[in-house]
Amino acid sequence: MPVPLSQLAMKFVVNPKDAGPTVPALLWEAPPTGMTESGHWEMTSGGQAMMRPRAGEPLIFMVEKGSATNNPFAMGVTVGRVENNDVVVDDGSVSRFHAWLQKDERTQQWSLTDAESKNGTWVDGVQLAGKQRVTLRDGASLKFGEVVMTFHLPDTLRQLVADRYNSSGQGSKR
Repeated sequence: MPVPLSQLAMKFVVNPKDAGPTVPALLWEAPPTGMTESGHWEMTSGGQAMMRPRAGEPLIFMVEKGSATNNPFAMGVTVGRVENNDVVVDDGSVSRFHAWLQKDERTQQWSLTDAESKNGTWVDGVQLAGKQRVTLRDGASLKFGEVVMTFHLPDTLRQLVADRYNSSGQGSKR
């Protein structure tokens, strides 16, 4: 389940000794437009409003195995449009099972593999072939269909939260 960046920042205010995230995260910033011509948010087929970032309020997806009991994919953290994925991105351009992230325990490096998605997966502007695995760098730009996210390692995410929170004038430097 995604968390608004401000909510993550509030955790640090409430508990300043909290070390913060221990796993990488995907940050989804608001797209230039997310509304229909009528000015309403797009709706899913179930009638629920889509979970999208708002201007100035990015969403954070922690890169970790979720609790979905019907996710049989044990090799990594799945990304897709349906609820049995670990990272659920409710966007029509994202495949039901779009890609997966995986940590190499020997090198401690994270990689991303496209799951032969319909609308493609990109890393730093380069489209992956189906089943192609690419090692991720901290700060890599990822694109799942039309959804652009940024991959952040835990230390970088903590710094990003601190920088954005402190630059907004809401918090004090720690």
